[in-house]
Amino acid sequence: MPYINVNGIQLYYESLGDDDKGQSPIVLIHGSTITGQIDWEQVAPQLAEKYKVFVPDCRGHGKSEGTHTYSFRELADDTAEFIRKMGYEQAHIIGHSNGGNVALVTLVEHSEVTKTAVLQAANAYVTPYLIEREPVVLDPDYCAKNNPDDVQLMKAAHGPKHGQDYWRELLTMTMKEIISEPNYTREILAKVSQPTLVIMGAEDKVNAPDRHAQFIAESIPEAELWIPEETGHNVHLEHPDEWVAKVLDFIQRRGWE
Repeated sequence: MPYINVNGIQLYYESLGDDDKGQSPIVLIHGSTITGQIDWEQVAPQLAEKYKVFVPDCRGHGKSEGTHTYSFRELADDTAEFIRKMGYEQAHIIGHSNGGNVALVTLVEHSEVTKTAVLQAANAYVTPYLIEREPVVLDPDYCAKNNPDDVQLMKAAHGPKHGQDYWRELLTMTMKEIISEPNYTREILAKVSQPTLVIMGAEDKVNAPDRHAQFIAESIPEAELWIPEETGHNVHLEHPDEWVAKVLDFIQRRGWE
């Protein structure tokens, strides 16, 4: 199994597609409490028909080591270092949910490694709605009672590496980060110069109520926005073929800027 040392952590990753050093690869950043393989298995092979694709497990997730900490900035630092360690100067960075937040932080704080960015179900700042919602839905006891299938998925994904009860710690760390960061203003996002595509399902219960995608797309110069109707949090899973077509079209049009 492929591992690479990134910022003192043994990071597990999968790679797909042909290696072309003359072309920036795609790095897929998964959402919290799951893994790269779980999040991206439906679309990564299609992307790999055109690009080299890397699918890492973020630190503290899946097969990667962890430090009992969880922050978007830490994971963004890992993403930037991962790209360098794999021998590339830049990558097309695609993130979903909390992975979208990691992609956003990478875009802002590590613009030098970001060729393009696709931010799906991300938020640039913390809203009262998130502060009210997340401590409830990410409470371990709440999840055990109301979402037992999700708990079993987390145990299967993280248990072998981190222990069968680690899912409780991961949920708590995730919740605390979601209600703390990121905190980017319009003025900060206005300084972004990399091509950016923002995606959010129109019925996304987490992000749509506060119009997070619109805020990001309106703030980043020349950002593109896609909000498919009657679609929830997982656009890439609900409309995989259309999602792949949209993402590849964006990268191929804007990736040479």
